Amino acid sequence: MKLNKDFHPQMAAVRAQLNCDFAIISHIVGEDYTVIAVDGVLDTVKQGDLFEVQNTYCHAVVEGGDTITYNEVGKIKAMVLHPIYTAMQLEAYIGEPLQKNGKVVGTLNFSGFGPKLPPFQEADIALVRSLAREVEAAIEPNSV
Repeated sequence: MKLNKDFHPQMAAVRAQLNCDFAIISHIVGEDYTVIAVDGVLDTVKQGDLFEVQNTYCHAVVEGGDTITYNEVGKIKAMVLHPIYTAMQLEAYIGEPLQKNGKVVGTLNFSGFGPKLPPFQEADIALVRSLAREVEAAIEPNSV
């Protein structure tokens, strides 16, 4: 997936407003999750990295086709053995699907190493959705 615009300034602004540590735009094809852009404090993940989608929090976004939020993953019994939680101890997460031609082609997500306090609100979801729609509009034709 190629974007016709650099979203780092917008990702940084939304990340700051959400009080998250990093943001990622991903491209998903089958079981492959490729990092298209990353912003924030994250030395272990960089643009171009490839992961198995089922090993990411974004898997739930892709499966459900809708926004997913986790305010404190460590308190969700079913999530404490998740590969991302065991590897990075990410507590806060909000992810939104990126769609093109009616199918999910990636995600926009924001994560934090600490719990989300206060919890994600409707305004936070609206903010992430708005940026996701901008990202979708910037996806170059024939790149998904």
